[in-house]
Amino acid sequence: MKIKNFFDFFARPEQMSDDQRQYEAIRAVVFEKQKISFAARKFGYKTSTLKTFISQVKAGNRKLFPEKKRGPKKRRTSKNVVKKIIDIRRKFKLNSDDIADKLHTENINISSRTVQRILVDSGFPKLRRRTDKERGITRKKTLIPMRSANLDFENLKPFTTDCQIAGLFFFVPYIIESGILSVIKNCFLPESNDIEATQAALSMLVLKLIGWERLSQINSFDSDNGLGIFAGLNLLPKASYITSWSYRMNELECQDFQKKVIKIFDKNYDFYKSKTINLDFHTIPHYGEESELEKVWAGSKNKVIKGSNTFLAQDGNSDCILFSSANVPRKTASCEIQNFVDYWIDIKGVLKETLVFDSKLTNYSMLNELNKQGIKFITLRRRGNKIYDDIEEIPEDDWDKIKLDIPKRKYKKLKVHERKIKLDKIESKLREIVITGNGREKPTFVITNDFELLQKEILTIYARRWHIENTLSELVHFFKMNAVTSPIMVSIHFDMLWTIIAHTIYAALRCELKGFEKNRANNIFKKFINMPGNISYDGKEFVIKIRKRTTTPILKSVKKLNQSVKVPWLDNKPLRIEWTA
Repeated sequence: MKIKNFFDFFARPEQMSDDQRQYEAIRAVVFEKQKISFAARKFGYKTSTLKTFISQVKAGNRKLFPEKKRGPKKRRTSKNVVKKIIDIRRKFKLNSDDIADKLHTENINISSRTVQRILVDSGFPKLRRRTDKERGITRKKTLIPMRSANLDFENLKPFTTDCQIAGLFFFVPYIIESGILSVIKNCFLPESNDIEATQAALSMLVLKLIGWERLSQINSFDSDNGLGIFAGLNLLPKASYITSWSYRMNELECQDFQKKVIKIFDKNYDFYKSKTINLDFHTIPHYGEESELEKVWAGSKNKVIKGSNTFLAQDGNSDCILFSSANVPRKTASCEIQNFVDYWIDIKGVLKETLVFDSKLTNYSMLNELNKQGIKFITLRRRGNKIYDDIEEIPEDDWDKIKLDIPKRKYKKLKVHERKIKLDKIESKLREIVITGNGREKPTFVITNDFELLQKEILTIYARRWHIENTLSELVHFFKMNAVTSPIMVSIHFDMLWTIIAHTIYAALRCELKGFEKNRANNIFKKFINMPGNISYDGKEFVIKIRKRTTTPILKSVKKLNQSVKVPWLDNKPLRIEWTA
């Protein structure tokens, strides 16, 4: 520090160093005979502190100007380390940071700055700046993982590796049982030179089964060998491959794929045996500036937004989704129910189920067409001011009391009045049930063309239509249905199909988990799937080792999970689960 005024320097103790201030304070007491309290206050000490300084100096325990230790004037790096640094530079052409990291792996602790000085003293020039690819890192400064490829079982040696979500392997017997593998082969899904269609499809399914938010976030798992093995790969493919893979199918191919998937599910499971089918629209939002999507009404947000108007059909008993269509323009939205009818007749041969939907799903003209085809439906009558005019004129004796046997329902006791009505654009009369006492300010009007069901049955069926709302919530929050890959309709529809497949496979698993048959996917994942483990391969079989948890007894009661299963996409090698302490 440069001193401009010597007088100010000595007159203002706060500018002195600590050693100098101690010396001046003691000198003022001993040499200038100042009082200790005055000197202490002047130099910023407590009286007791200054007394302690004086006592320590007298006893020889404190030096007023201690000697400062000097560092070594010569470098202390051994000749062997210097030689190793020079050899690494000549052989591998690494910079000082990389050389220091390499030496750290050999338990030689040395800073990159020291390495740089040794290289400069040895006459090495600076290296050419390497590209990120040459350095093996991405633009985000993360390591570039290996290229994803099918497992080569002819050259695959025994190994052991860890897996972040080893519980994912519980789905293996259910994937095989579902028959989805044969559909993938028959539909000729896209593939590449390194990744076959089955492995690409399983990679897509992995993201759905673990409820990951976006396809682009697959990079969080692209170094997990365990998840790669689940799909029959060394590593999961990159985000660019997965997203572009979904663009390589057109709308007709997506529809054909969906039809074959539901047919094989219907053959292998009892998920589509209900007497009712719930129908609804859901808006998948898109917030990009460049979007081909039109503006549609989003009920969850209570406003019009850009998004994909998606039609969904759900089995009334199992809650499994059996149809989806993401390419539904507003102009033809009312007719989409007819597309579903044709689709379901193509799968089943006949449509015997009763369709249940709200008043906004379609119009009266389409209800007339359904009635002509002999298709039963239950829906709400569209509201208008005139429909409430004659309700007050209905005599009290014409109202019936009904109690709905639906657990957890708040309003179970209802007052109902039934009558036949003729609506515009519908040729024959319909059955109308007017409902009050259901917690709404105005009466509700349920209409149906089914004259055989009892009033209680009709109201119970429509009350359970909310199952599709609960399922939509599950698809959005766990399977991330709203996290679209792009504004292109085909990729949204393709993404939806894999959401349906993952949802169905979860349903197959939870049906065998005692006490958890009605649980949602997020709870099943949290309690049974999301657990780390170890994967070992001895050349003959794969063994998934998972530590026991509180839910392990339930998993051990599932027969499929306690026997070896041959996995087609793993060269038909057997795979088994082993529980460890």
